[in-house]
Amino acid sequence: MQKVLAVLFAGFIAAGAVQAAEPMRTAPQSYVGVGVSSVDYVGAATKASPKVFTGYQIKPQLALEAGAVDLKNGYGMYIAVKPSLPLSEKLSAYGKVGVGQTRRQPLPAAPTPLGKKTDTGAYGAFGLQYSISPNAAVTLEVERLPREKPSALKPNVWTLALQFLF
Repeated sequence: MQKVLAVLFAGFIAAGAVQAAEPMRTAPQSYVGVGVSSVDYVGAATKASPKVFTGYQIKPQLALEAGAVDLKNGYGMYIAVKPSLPLSEKLSAYGKVGVGQTRRQPLPAAPTPLGKKTDTGAYGAFGLQYSISPNAAVTLEVERLPREKPSALKPNVWTLALQFLF
């Protein structure tokens, strides 16, 4: 897994390094995004789930964000602070720190429900954002949803999303 992350990270850096420079925005902006997340369950296949999020970019390297992902048998939601670090004119790395909540229903295939139905706790994520235009970007991130053991939900979620600034 670490090798895959290193290759993806190097590829994004190389792609960003060859792009033409665009002026950096400095005024606060709002954004919305839609994506697809891979959600893993204990004893079940990985499921693709829709994700939506919105945020307010206070400064070019600081935003507040809230989002939700459909867990097929429940949901996960969060609110977080999102600092970012530009790697090139179009590519940046970011992290998210905040609070999240997951609510689950037992999986139909599970003989007994595992864990609590609702978990609230620390939320974190890190990822890469590539600007495809001044008002649109592609993001790839890994998120850590709150959960207590034992649980039917694995805590890490990969997300690929489109983000639109306005």
